[in-house]
Amino acid sequence: MNERLQKVLAAAGVASRREAEAWISAGRVTVNQKPAVLGQRVGPEDVIAVDGRRLRLERASPEDLILVYHRSPGEALKATTAAEGEVGTTSYERLPKLRGRRWLPLSPLAPTDGGLEVFTTDGTLRATASKLARELVSAYSVRIAGEPAPELVEGLKVRALAAEPPFEVVSVAIGGGEGRNRWVDFEVKHAHGRDLRNLMLAAGFEVSRVLRTRFGPVSLDRGVLRGWSRELEPEQRDLVYTAFGLPTPTEKARQLRIGSRTASPTRPAPRGRGARGRSAGSRRAT
Repeated sequence: MNERLQKVLAAAGVASRREAEAWISAGRVTVNQKPAVLGQRVGPEDVIAVDGRRLRLERASPEDLILVYHRSPGEALKATTAAEGEVGTTSYERLPKLRGRRWLPLSPLAPTDGGLEVFTTDGTLRATASKLARELVSAYSVRIAGEPAPELVEGLKVRALAAEPPFEVVSVAIGGGEGRNRWVDFEVKHAHGRDLRNLMLAAGFEVSRVLRTRFGPVSLDRGVLRGWSRELEPEQRDLVYTAFGLPTPTEKARQLRIGSRTASPTRPAPRGRGARGRSAGSRRAT
């Protein structure tokens, strides 16, 4: 089945859909050694190249990866300018190196926040997450100065519904802390870290840290230190696809195996080699 070129590039994990469109418009992409055009449809037999380098798009979906990364607060996801690149190490520079593909963030944190970042090599998963990420329940820990009263904590759910834009606080609880600092643990939907920061600021508290600890079915475990990453096991990876309503890599692999078996029918006997052919040959020999 032929697909639009920018969709193929995004699904292969080499670029986002928007970046792929920009590459095509700039003349950096060719199909069968001819300049590509936006909306062009390509199939498995087409030769696609970017900047003269042929892309190996035969990597199957079961090989797509999901990575958990512990991002430090204030760490840039990527350098957008040369000046920013000189400031410090970016998240992308700390991730495992890939050949022919790249890491795509599912729901990027704000630069001031830290904690759990989730990356994938699957452009289709990334595109779906960009639309549905806010539908998943995520967990955040917010560090504030002061001791919030229990009634104020319960009132945060109402404040969240009245915020602009509104979001849902599924649960909220006071965690630990040192000195004047206290952690407030949230489970939320339709929210980002900045929404929780603004919520606590509006309640009269100074916010010093916002950390994401869970994104849908993916949690940041204690074994992943700051600046470290861990690839999800197949079972955990499948849970992410299921959360977004997509076929899991395990299901795709099973379908490929079944398809390869059904696509190889029993080889027919060569013409003239059956029982009748042998008897005819024996008569001619005599």
